[in-house]
Amino acid sequence: MSIAWRGITWGLIFLMGGLIFLVIPTYLVVTFWVFLNEITINGNPVYTYALFAIFLYIICILVGAIFITAMIRAFIQRNNPDLGIPNGVKGAALITDIIVIGIMVLVYFFTGSIAFFSLKPP
Repeated sequence: MSIAWRGITWGLIFLMGGLIFLVIPTYLVVTFWVFLNEITINGNPVYTYALFAIFLYIICILVGAIFITAMIRAFIQRNNPDLGIPNGVKGAALITDIIVIGIMVLVYFFTGSIAFFSLKPP
């Protein structure tokens, strides 16, 4: 594989990882936000779950931004043998892509619905 194709391939992997960390959490937070705010114990609202969801959403946005930045760097430096992207970022993007795409394929194979996007609040 030539050097340019290696950079483009890593850029596409980072793009998929960034989209995973930006699209799926956004959908889940928007879908479940009202449900999380309506949870009550003895008539008192419990906002801890909503705050925890916001915390995880902010973390996902940061990780997605890291992957998008790595994608831009991979595309710009595609002709350089050393892309300058840490191996941890490469490994995290690759493993995330494999796991999430695997889960989506398995759920679609067994249930006929798209994983994560078929979830509805109770």
